[in-house]
Amino acid sequence: MRSILTGALVLAIIFAACKSRSADAGATPQTASEYYEKIIELEETMSEPLLTTEAAIKARGDKQDFEGIVRSAKAMEDTIDIRINAIKKMEPVGHGGEDFKIVVTRYFEYIKSIYTAYRTIGEAKTEEDRMKAADKMASTINRQEAVMANLQAAQAQFAASNHFTIDAR
Repeated sequence: MRSILTGALVLAIIFAACKSRSADAGATPQTASEYYEKIIELEETMSEPLLTTEAAIKARGDKQDFEGIVRSAKAMEDTIDIRINAIKKMEPVGHGGEDFKIVVTRYFEYIKSIYTAYRTIGEAKTEEDRMKAADKMASTINRQEAVMANLQAAQAQFAASNHFTIDAR
C-alpha cells in the first residue's frame, strides 16, 4: 500500500506543476481565452489542497490511520466537486467550447476518482478488501498518462480553434 500512496503523491505533484495565470475570479468569461483561463484557475486552486491532502494521507497511511485517510480523501473529493460543479455551471464560450468543457470535466472527475479510491482503501473492513481497493487505485493511476494526453490535446485544439496561444508554464 505504501507504493500506492507514494505513487499518488507523485501524481499530485505532477498535477500541481500544471500552472498558469488565472483570470478574474468573479468575472464571467466572455471570450474563449477567458473561458480557458477560468478553467485553468479552477485547476490551479487545487494545487495547495492536493499537496496538503497527499501529505496528510501519506502520514495517516504510515500510521495505518484509515479513518483519517477517509476524512482526508472525502474532504478532497468535496474540494474537487466544487470545481466540477463550477465548470458544469459555466456556459461554454468559443468554437469547441462544449467539447472542451466535457474533457475538462472528465479530467477533474479522474482526479476525484483517485481520492475516491483512497477513501475506499480507508473504508475497507479487511486487509484483503484494502488490497483489492489498492489494486483498483493502481489501475486508476495507470490511466494518468492517457487522461493528461487527452486534456492537453483538448487544450491545444480549443486554443487553435479560437486563435489564441497557450503559454508554456
